[in-house]
Amino acid sequence: MNKDLLINSSGVVLNILEKILDTNIEIKGIENIPKNNPRIFVANHFTRIEALIVPYALYELTNKKVGVIADDSLFNTYFGDFLKDLGAMPISAPFRNNIMLSDLMTGDKDWMIFPEANMVKAKDISKEGNHFCVKIDGTCQVVHTGSAFFALYSQLLRNDYFNDKIKDLRKFKRKYFLDESKNISNDETMIVPINISYSKLRTGKNFLLDMVPRFMDKIGKHFLEELEIESNIVLNSKIIIQILKPLNTQDLLVDLYKKEPNHNKIINKYRYELTHQFMDRIYKSLTISFDHIFTLLIFLYPKKSINKNHFKRMIYLLWNEIKHNCLNYDKDLEHNIINLIAYEEFEPFEDILKIAIKDNILYEDKLNYFIDKSTLLNTHTHHTIRLNNILRVILNEVLIIDRLNIIAKDLVLKDKKQINTQLLKLLEKNDKDEFENDYNKYRDYENIKPKITGQSRYYNHTNSNICIITVHGFSSSPQEVEQMSEYLHSKGVNVYSPRLKGHGTVPEDLKERSWKEWYFSLSRAIVIATLKYKKIYVVGFSTGGLLALLSTKKTYIEFAGIICINAALHLNDIRVKTLIPALSFWNDILNAVHANEYTKKYIDNKAENPDINYDKFYVESIKQLSDLMSKTRKILSDIQSPILIIQAKDDPVVNPTSAYEIFDKIKSKEKELVILERKNHVIIKGDDTKELYDEIFKFIQRHKIKAKDD
Repeated sequence: MNKDLLINSSGVVLNILEKILDTNIEIKGIENIPKNNPRIFVANHFTRIEALIVPYALYELTNKKVGVIADDSLFNTYFGDFLKDLGAMPISAPFRNNIMLSDLMTGDKDWMIFPEANMVKAKDISKEGNHFCVKIDGTCQVVHTGSAFFALYSQLLRNDYFNDKIKDLRKFKRKYFLDESKNISNDETMIVPINISYSKLRTGKNFLLDMVPRFMDKIGKHFLEELEIESNIVLNSKIIIQILKPLNTQDLLVDLYKKEPNHNKIINKYRYELTHQFMDRIYKSLTISFDHIFTLLIFLYPKKSINKNHFKRMIYLLWNEIKHNCLNYDKDLEHNIINLIAYEEFEPFEDILKIAIKDNILYEDKLNYFIDKSTLLNTHTHHTIRLNNILRVILNEVLIIDRLNIIAKDLVLKDKKQINTQLLKLLEKNDKDEFENDYNKYRDYENIKPKITGQSRYYNHTNSNICIITVHGFSSSPQEVEQMSEYLHSKGVNVYSPRLKGHGTVPEDLKERSWKEWYFSLSRAIVIATLKYKKIYVVGFSTGGLLALLSTKKTYIEFAGIICINAALHLNDIRVKTLIPALSFWNDILNAVHANEYTKKYIDNKAENPDINYDKFYVESIKQLSDLMSKTRKILSDIQSPILIIQAKDDPVVNPTSAYEIFDKIKSKEKELVILERKNHVIIKGDDTKELYDEIFKFIQRHKIKAKDD
């Protein structure tokens, strides 16, 4: 953070300013900022801190101060000096308009204006004819056109100057403070729209809220409301500043300027149209967050109650449609959103759900959420809605995005079967497309595996509601579990062998992946299976066994059990236990001194099945495997699912103590440990597999019968 603009005030104020300016900010569309033109930025307005954060962020990008008009009261606080140093002016400043026009003509300083004028606390925006209307306590306030006026007028004055239409040049320069050091720019004034979005809006007490009263006198209740919202934004939210494509004022004026000498007539002709144009861009460029999706679906859902899984699946589908339709959305959702539908805790969902329940908008029982739509739609007042009904504020923000509402309305009218069918089709397509994209990326590599090796495999049996998911090991592919899968399918059950991301192509593909992406692949497979079948088993081999163990944290009630075979909790390979950490440390040192050419990238692998497995392990890949092993060890004591543990007695890859540790630490009431007299690691294929396959099928049969009895 640039400290030059920070005031030398009390330590408390300095700390608060640093906290504000170090807020989690994501800036998108930087390429849309014109490089040399005088610029006037226009943005939506929700909080006071926007007058600090956004100009400061722009200053950091352009190294040019960005003036902003702020309420006089802000200059009477300890932040006043900082605002002035940043380039802000109070509303009552003398010659304010002339100073702004001077800056826009010369380009010495940029300006930022909030056309909504007031903070739009409810975010209640509607379109009234050719104007946008801000609703405050039922009163419609048309969005101001002042920013369009300044942009157009500065360009008209520039045109007059360069076309020798200024009658009294001396008076003109005096009026607009144009001394010898200031030259009017040849480049036209550009309007740069900005959308300011928030990843989540929350309320509640925090240390910043407690600190402010110590150095500010006579804080009114409205200002306290603002402090609560804005301090929580500073501490807990992400502010997304979306810089949009600029509008060129000269393009608007070029024809009319030649015909019409009256500035007021020209400006009045375009100011409303121009304001509507950039405000439409601003409102429709909202960065859609998880909270928006959640709240919009509650609002549009036509019934009073909704099944929990049905609701989550609709959210997932709407998020996917938002991506498909190229609407702006918060990219943080990409990371773990599969957990939303994969029977695991998804933090953004749990977080907004707590707010909805606390505010009595949702009530829940074991299977359903009950919606109180009248509470959701309560507008309260301009100064209380953010504290009393933040979900209504979030809802208002997306109601103006027509395309999003059309998509959401279509989704909420679909029944459970239609939603499940749509989700299944999407996930199966994603699985197929993901492999196609990965394979095509590396198709020119000499060591790429045959395409059939890496494709996910389905073995359907029409008379069975059971699905066994067979998961391959590290650096391998679904072909590794093919023989076992075919055997299980021959016993009259469905089998699905998913490809773990990074596998079945080339070692370089695996190098780019994390263990969380492997787990994502399994999670998607589990959702696909649960959408088609009633009972699910996961059979994981080696690294697949670790992923199977992790999958027991899923809360799907029909999750019948897992079988882990030679689960790679501890490895025998001395290279992994000692060499890889040493290599990693050595590589870090070499990278730090920019000696990258000497780093060791991989170790060779002599696989049992070189036609399936990769012939080398990248250091990054081994690190991910190590992390997965560590993660699995930590959750063993939480496992309560029925489990069969199978281990080769003399496994040369996985240390057999892994099986004993798993058996001892898990809390499952139904757990079995089978040690097979085998000297190889890949015991799931080849000639000597009957005993292994029989043990797997006996376990499944026992729990299949038990499930019927229950």
